[in-house]
Amino acid sequence: MAGVYDTHCHLNDNIYIENEITSSEMASEAKKSGVDIINNVGYDIKSSKVALVQAQKNKHVWALVGIHPTHAQFFTDEAYNTLEVLANADKVVGIGETGLDYSRGNEYKNQQIAGFTKQVKLAKKMDLPLMLHVKDTEGSIDAYNDVLAILKKEKYFKAVLHAFNQSIEVAQMFIEKGVLISINGQVTRDKNLKKVVIDLPMNSIVVESDAPYDTPKPYNKKTNAPKYLPLVVEAIANIKKMNRSDVAEITRDNALRLFFPKR
Repeated sequence: MAGVYDTHCHLNDNIYIENEITSSEMASEAKKSGVDIINNVGYDIKSSKVALVQAQKNKHVWALVGIHPTHAQFFTDEAYNTLEVLANADKVVGIGETGLDYSRGNEYKNQQIAGFTKQVKLAKKMDLPLMLHVKDTEGSIDAYNDVLAILKKEKYFKAVLHAFNQSIEVAQMFIEKGVLISINGQVTRDKNLKKVVIDLPMNSIVVESDAPYDTPKPYNKKTNAPKYLPLVVEAIANIKKMNRSDVAEITRDNALRLFFPKR
């Protein structure tokens, strides 16, 4: 199986630095396993800069630059100006990881909304896709509703809902607006997510490793890496009763249309 597109990972994560694993080594290992395009996603200014440098070093790696919602309270307008400078680089293909995360409480809700809105406006200005991180307390979909409301207000829906693990009804709210749904290693072990994937239309699905997080079975006790992403493709293929290579091709094409529309 070849040609898998990893739409979301963090080669810039400190765990790889601590383990002395380079982005080039991970990109090379990924390519050997059939993952030949990688989105390297920033979550604050420093990690966004690192993501860009790593993308510039590796032919098959591309960068996204953004400020994660749980970091929103730490950044001033100057940081968002820096983000815009970074977003102009040749190897940047998106803005994120950005969004709203209410899972730890609502203390910084206003700062999150303000930071997310700035990044939606930047994505719209640059005509770049958004990488959406949306997380709620159990049983609530307030963050999803608020994200959708901001996207509607800005009339901008070029986006991926990253690491999706919600109901099919929530997925459909976003799919109706053209937002793609990204599936990661949770699908190899989460029964509810497997049921959701059954009902997801293939033209709305992309895949991600979210490395170093959410390692798929049977490697879930190890640090994740893009090389394990074909296991997510295989899981989707089994759920959908499809050929693995077809799932790889369709999810790749979906991602290419969003991140490389002019190719």
